Amino acid sequence: MNKTVDDVILSRSTRGMDKLYNHYQQPWCRRAAEAFLALDRGRVFIYTGFLAGERGETDGPVGAFFLYRGMVKLGWSPLILTDSCCSGYFSECETLFIEKGEDDEAGLREILHRHEPVAHLSIERLGHDSAGQYCNFSGKDISARTPRLDCLFEMAQTPTFAIGDGGNEVGMGNFAEFLPSIGVNPCVVCSDFPIVASVSNWGAYGLLAELERGSGEALLPDFAEVEEYLQKIVSCGAVDGISGENEMSVDGKGYLVDREVLRELRELEEGRAALS
Repeated sequence: MNKTVDDVILSRSTRGMDKLYNHYQQPWCRRAAEAFLALDRGRVFIYTGFLAGERGETDGPVGAFFLYRGMVKLGWSPLILTDSCCSGYFSECETLFIEKGEDDEAGLREILHRHEPVAHLSIERLGHDSAGQYCNFSGKDISARTPRLDCLFEMAQTPTFAIGDGGNEVGMGNFAEFLPSIGVNPCVVCSDFPIVASVSNWGAYGLLAELERGSGEALLPDFAEVEEYLQKIVSCGAVDGISGENEMSVDGKGYLVDREVLRELRELEEGRAALS
């Protein structure tokens, strides 16, 4: 069987996302990219930022940054939506910080009315469970420190896309019936086009690979760019979401693994180009 983009981003799985994919198998990245490329050009909301201790984790913002860059290249007007846990991470991007106290329904609806996004794309953003709580992967309730950006995502009247790697992220509600079987208390916020990956940043790379294939534009970052951006956010205090350490790693995996994932995605794209 030929390797696919989904196979690459689900490789090296340690948290059961490969089992989820086997249960719901379909070309997630390709479906999402095709739907995205069919959208009118306009504002795109990109949600990210997952509190890990005192700062946002390294997974999510890296992917969000390169998705932002890709959206600009393809003619959209992206806006990063996050909170102060990611302060300093997106200095090169148009960013809206939404904090606790600013996440009431009226305020969120005003944001939608002001920007009128054509799409919503979440990557590694914590979403609420069936009890309305925001719990990290270890089960700790961090609701008091998590602004309800997922509620804005739920208000969407335009297509929603979501990338997750553990089941408690925005958009993983599509799999809420299955996730308890692998020991996950799931987020119940659904998305129109979910993407599951072993690491959410890899899901972003997979989506960019498929957007590149569909658009003909060079969108996949090279490893040096990823390394440079990761260094930047680590210098701002970003931590590994598994170890909790302020270090150059993502979800307990050394960041050099990203080089292999990007290489495999690039080889897939070059192989497909050679056949076309």
